[in-house]
Amino acid sequence: MNSKRIRTLKDGTMNNGPVALWMSRDQRVGDNWALVFSQELAIKCDVPLCVIFVLVPEFLGATPRQYRFMLRGLEEVEKKLLKKNIRFILLTGSPEEEIPKFIGQYKISVLVKDFDPLRLKRRWTDDAVQKITIPVYEVDAHNIIPCWEVTNKKEYAAYTIRSKIQKKLTLKLLLIPCLSPYTIQPHCQACISHL
Repeated sequence: MNSKRIRTLKDGTMNNGPVALWMSRDQRVGDNWALVFSQELAIKCDVPLCVIFVLVPEFLGATPRQYRFMLRGLEEVEKKLLKKNIRFILLTGSPEEEIPKFIGQYKISVLVKDFDPLRLKRRWTDDAVQKITIPVYEVDAHNIIPCWEVTNKKEYAAYTIRSKIQKKLTLKLLLIPCLSPYTIQPHCQACISHL
């Protein structure tokens, strides 16, 4: 895994609970760097892995049709994750409240989050991270070149950023590893059954 695709949002105290991926922008199982990193971390720590998604009522004026479409997609995500022995949990409410509550209730050891540039989602992430004490990582699973790797300043036109992208593009065109079936160790069975 390319470490430049991952950044630490918070150092914290790790316990021996599950690793959780807070899925938001990248609602898919295949070609998902955040999910691959989460699984690698769970395997390394020998703990269960779960994926959580927070459904926000009335998100930016979304219509019932848009919610139905998203929920059908999340249903497919859940089916694919179950085939890999990874639990999917759908929460409802405000992410900055639901994520810390979930982490405390299920004694999550590490939180991984997929990167999202929306200002509202950045605020949710910042607010949630302030309320928890475990390590939090963010993975850019969406862009070929992680946003924070392209430039360190605000660009004002396409021509000012184009050469920067071109210089880094050849280093980033990598195949995304396939997610392997996750083997739940006997000592983890009790932990995952409470999720």
